[in-house]
Amino acid sequence: MSPMMFGFSQQRKQILNGEAERFVREMPQLGAKKIILVGDLSVGNVSVDSGLEVLIVQETDQPYKDRSDFWVTHLRPTVKADFYVFTPKELSNLSQTDPFLIKSLSIGEVLYTSE
Repeated sequence: MSPMMFGFSQQRKQILNGEAERFVREMPQLGAKKIILVGDLSVGNVSVDSGLEVLIVQETDQPYKDRSDFWVTHLRPTVKADFYVFTPKELSNLSQTDPFLIKSLSIGEVLYTSE
């Protein structure tokens, strides 16, 4: 990686960390029971086009495909952000069988938990 790219990657990492910290301050008030950072930032592999990937545990009756809209609308991310929202029951039932959850729970960084 060239020095210029390294500088941009470091700057991007700072921006993503700042936005993740804001999420952690705001999300519990909006019903998040657990917040887990997954993706590039959680494994320290940030590039200039990395975004935030956040796994959220929340009690909700919304269909899975509609759940992230709530977080986008309420948080209004300033960077690319993907939200993966599971209920506590879904997380418990799928954490041993769903490949995405298995990987996310093994490499993710828990940023907040109400438990």
